[in-house]
Amino acid sequence: MAVKSIKLKFNKRRLAGFTGNQLKLIAFLLMLCDHIGFVLIENGVLYGQNPIYWNLALETPVGQRWYLAANILRYMGRLAFPIVAFLIAEGCLHTKNLRRYILRLALFAVISEVPFDLAIKFRMWYPEYQNTMFTLLLGACAIGCMDRLKKKHVLVQMLTASVFCGAAYFLKCDYGAVGVALIAVMYLFRSDRNAQLMAGALICAAESYTYCGIEALAFLFIRFYNGKRGDMPMKYFFYIAYPAHLILFYLMVYFANR
Repeated sequence: MAVKSIKLKFNKRRLAGFTGNQLKLIAFLLMLCDHIGFVLIENGVLYGQNPIYWNLALETPVGQRWYLAANILRYMGRLAFPIVAFLIAEGCLHTKNLRRYILRLALFAVISEVPFDLAIKFRMWYPEYQNTMFTLLLGACAIGCMDRLKKKHVLVQMLTASVFCGAAYFLKCDYGAVGVALIAVMYLFRSDRNAQLMAGALICAAESYTYCGIEALAFLFIRFYNGKRGDMPMKYFFYIAYPAHLILFYLMVYFANR
């Protein structure tokens, strides 16, 4: 009696990758880690705004454990900005109205400044340091100008972008000139994914050298971007969640330390 061989069939499903909305959510969660580490633990539990209490706290075993937890969270948080920078470049490329996109970034940059200053420095106004939205705004402005000059030589486009990098440096924006340069590079290499990933990873590794170059790992997420927006309605999620969580964290620290 002949024995029939049984062939097992497996469904080979390709990885769907991350949608833009999923990357946005990942970036926000990573940013939350960073701000929990800095605002709630360093500024809150360890009294980071008061050098005397800070030093006293770090001399205790409990304080050291909190400091270790804060460092771990802040290392994780370094991965957020590269993802957001990539999404800003994608947003500028796919928006129907770039001018309106830039105006929306400008509006929420202004709205976020007081919550940012309160959470970071416990002050209503701190001109020495501007929130990340201003960095994203300048990056989007750089892309807008580069797009108008896309028929010009690439050096002309890079020189134009450098003006906005300089603005980020002088305005003392979060992530500064390097942050704007990263957004510009994401746009410049938009048609070559491998070059985009390599250039972006190198910039991020250099920017985060004090964190062992960990920002470059963000491009593992970006590598699996599938080019789709996704079904989740998250158009205004980051704009609203950014200042909202900062003011919430400030209030938590304020009332806990009273």
